[in-house]
Amino acid sequence: MMLLVICIAVCIAVVDSANDAVAFTKGLVSHAHLTKGEIIKFDKSITNINADFTGDGKFLVQTPGIYSFHFHALSRKNEEIWLDLYKNKDYIVSIYAYTINDWADASNTVVLELQKGDLIFVKAVDNYENWIYGAADDIYTTFSGELVIPETTVDSSVKAAFCVSLTHNMTLNGDHVVYDKIITNVGKGYDANTGVFTVSVPGLYMIHYHALAQLGKRMWLDLYQNDKYINTAFGEAPSTYADHGNSAILELHVGDKVWVSGRPVDTVILYGDASDEQLYATFTAFLLSPAQHGIFTTVGNDRKVPAFSVGLTHDIDNTQTGLTTHNVMFDRVWTNQGGVFNMATGEFRAIVHGVYVFHYHAISATNTEVLIDLYHKDQYIDSLYGHHTNGWAGGSNSATLRLSVDDTVYLHMSTNSTTEMPGSPNAIYTTFSGYLLSPTTN
Repeated sequence: MMLLVICIAVCIAVVDSANDAVAFTKGLVSHAHLTKGEIIKFDKSITNINADFTGDGKFLVQTPGIYSFHFHALSRKNEEIWLDLYKNKDYIVSIYAYTINDWADASNTVVLELQKGDLIFVKAVDNYENWIYGAADDIYTTFSGELVIPETTVDSSVKAAFCVSLTHNMTLNGDHVVYDKIITNVGKGYDANTGVFTVSVPGLYMIHYHALAQLGKRMWLDLYQNDKYINTAFGEAPSTYADHGNSAILELHVGDKVWVSGRPVDTVILYGDASDEQLYATFTAFLLSPAQHGIFTTVGNDRKVPAFSVGLTHDIDNTQTGLTTHNVMFDRVWTNQGGVFNMATGEFRAIVHGVYVFHYHAISATNTEVLIDLYHKDQYIDSLYGHHTNGWAGGSNSATLRLSVDDTVYLHMSTNSTTEMPGSPNAIYTTFSGYLLSPTTN
């Protein structure tokens, strides 16, 4: 009997330790005009799990470890956004967007090794003012961060993560993107000579990539696992720069190789300039499993992380005859551990109380709009938007949410305008991914 009591006490202590998770999502619910070099002060806290912020809007690290950060923004109509992510006094990466007589979206993701006292923040570039869109029911501009691998993780074998970027313009004709600046490379899996990440620690990985096309050029990138096509980031905007990105959660084995390449039989020109602090093209990944904050998560009889990653392989719009729902209905599955994503309803359902992270991406066809909202049950969270009269425009967003068992999360095509999303089996732009960051007791 005493042994049973001790076991229960230990188990509770282990689960409660997951409450040491650090995660946040902040949003902008009012229009903002940033002066040159001004830090964004987000005016809505969507989620805050043990995350500290200074009075001037900087995330203050209290728990050392490996963090993942995502920042998304939408410009006001006919205005420009050019934002930088900083660690203390060090420039990391940027986002840029501008569309003549229209709104423009841009995003990026990084993975950083941080120590207590480090400061992470998003600011206007020093030489430009920014006009950013914000409204209570139209949250496109967000800043999210998560502690994905704590420094206290005892087993070093679960520490695998990298973040790389491109410091110069690169022309691609089907070749790999060889990212030459290594920001993070825990486990040494990324090779800067080839642009390839080789897996030494098997498990489930969260993968992101973003880029900006050279002025008036096409950005068309594909993510590959070995020789298997996964998904695509695409943008083409005459007379300006096109931004887009995508992500996926993949089960990887020892020796598997993952890379980003330009679309074959198409000339792709990516923008980058380290001398002027303009790094837009990034490629990141980190290990989600086998452990979450030092403990295993049980799904059925398997010690795996509840996670999903799905894509759209056909054209879809919210005016199609016979639609029974405006949820985005996906038809390609890369990951569905724990059976958490229902393909028949387009909904994720939590099977464990915990903190979850979600990412979604889409593009519009020429002269059509894409407007997608993220919902937690019936509660609106945030949105993505894309439109360009003479090109294809992408949008992305993310959120960290605290969920209870049976809570649902889904993407909804806005009914306020016509939303159209192109797609095919070898051109998957619209994706939705999510995973359990940390279990909680309630």
